[in-house]
Amino acid sequence: MPEIEIKLPIGPAEDAIRSIQDLGAHLVHERTCEDNVLFDYPSRTLRSRGALLRVRKLGNSGCITYKEPAPGPAGYKVRREIESPVGSPDLIVRILESAGLERMWRYVKFRTAFSDGDLKVFVDEVPIGNFIELEGAPDAIDGFARRLGRSPSEYVRSTYWSLFMEWSEKSGVPAGDMLFG
Repeated sequence: MPEIEIKLPIGPAEDAIRSIQDLGAHLVHERTCEDNVLFDYPSRTLRSRGALLRVRKLGNSGCITYKEPAPGPAGYKVRREIESPVGSPDLIVRILESAGLERMWRYVKFRTAFSDGDLKVFVDEVPIGNFIELEGAPDAIDGFARRLGRSPSEYVRSTYWSLFMEWSEKSGVPAGDMLFG
């Protein structure tokens, strides 16, 4: 099954968390720092086809994820996702680099996770702003967004990489890794 999601830009994370809880969503995990590294071949084969290979570190554990565009409903970001937990993300990074892949981009975010039925609801704090991410079936995404007072015209389907590149260009800040200062 493909991953279907959207992002909604928000103000303070605490306000969004309160709103999400007021709507009855259940906390899955408290605010957690996620350190993400994207990999690609030197020829940027993955990027050229809209795919990514990511190692995510959460403390001493994490996951490895492959994503690529997939067919699906218009108006949402739709990706095929293959993911597996890993006990040593740093070792996975070393393996990928030893196999000839290169670190393409690193980004850090703080994420608070909720669930509302089958819908995953995340509050992401990234250096360029805060977002609610809704992941699930389109009707569940639309329904929860509506309950938040948001409409499909506000849906962001871009990746954090794309958003950061746009932000860097607009702000005149050289593009690099997206890290908290």
